[in-house]
Amino acid sequence: MPLFATRSALAPLLGEVAARQRAVLASGRYVLGPEVEAFEQEFAAFAGVSHCVGVANGTEALTIALRALGIQPGEEVVVPALTFYATAEAVVNAGARPVFCDVDPGTFNMTAATVEPVIGERTTALLPVHLFGNPAPMAELRELADRRGLRLLEDAAQAAGATLEGRQAGSLGDAAAFSFFPSKNLGGFGDGGAILSDDDEVAASARRLRVHGSADKQLHTEVGYNSRLDELQAAGLRVLLPHLDEWTAARRRVAAAYAAAGLGELLELPRETSGGKSCFHLYVVLGEERERLAAGLAEAGVASRAYYTTPLHRQPAMEHYASQQALPGAEQVAAMSLALPMGPALTDAQVVAVVEATHAALSDTV
Repeated sequence: MPLFATRSALAPLLGEVAARQRAVLASGRYVLGPEVEAFEQEFAAFAGVSHCVGVANGTEALTIALRALGIQPGEEVVVPALTFYATAEAVVNAGARPVFCDVDPGTFNMTAATVEPVIGERTTALLPVHLFGNPAPMAELRELADRRGLRLLEDAAQAAGATLEGRQAGSLGDAAAFSFFPSKNLGGFGDGGAILSDDDEVAASARRLRVHGSADKQLHTEVGYNSRLDELQAAGLRVLLPHLDEWTAARRRVAAAYAAAGLGELLELPRETSGGKSCFHLYVVLGEERERLAAGLAEAGVASRAYYTTPLHRQPAMEHYASQQALPGAEQVAAMSLALPMGPALTDAQVVAVVEATHAALSDTV
């Protein structure tokens, strides 16, 4: 049983994807053409924002968005210690300095209470991550950012389709960054990313930065990047986007099925942010016997994976930026979390099989 149960949901669409991409090949327009423009309009409409700027990948979406928001070299950006390395890497690549905060071990996300103690005189932005598809508590982070005069950038790489108080992830900050890596809930057929914003100036800056800091390919007003979403990826994403809502609903049914099958009697289940609806990019549980559970699941043919076992403030490449303070929430999740199979193609019978395999693996400890 695979960790990402998506293939059978995607398979019926592959013919349409191939036809759309063949049309791109026949057109001779491969970079920043009509497919990218159409996808940008469609994804912006889906998220409920004014602008979408397609870029080469999710990491550069973060870097470019930080610069478009006006973050300057040497300024500080608060980042949760529990997330993929690229979140902090993008801050460094933008010339800023990451400052790591703790997370709530129930929701896996940074909160106003974990952020405020690490805000300093040079802090200019907060970078919440909607980890594993669960929205961060953006209302309290927005209030904190406004009170402190900070920019608010969502790392929504794992959160396509998640909502908070009825609003889509990606519409909750000053800007948002998405990844379309193939394993994502809205995953393409290679690398891809996007920046969303309601701010006209932020969007215009991002569009310049993605093409070497130029609006017209003649006059370069800043040092930028070569970071464009290509036509083939945009063509494929346009086929998939109309199905995102139904796939998200299916993932949420799987999460409910895990709870109904009694998994919560064995492990601590993921907890959604108040007012939020996770898109369950990953289904991550907490348990004291992670290694034993993973081994037992593997023996039963069930895939699982531990994510972010070394938090960012413990990563060797971040040693220069990290203080020595303990961040117990992040460290607890890093030590205890395990992702179980999730995806729109997972059946109720498969969910029950995962729960039974979990019980068997932990039978001597529960």
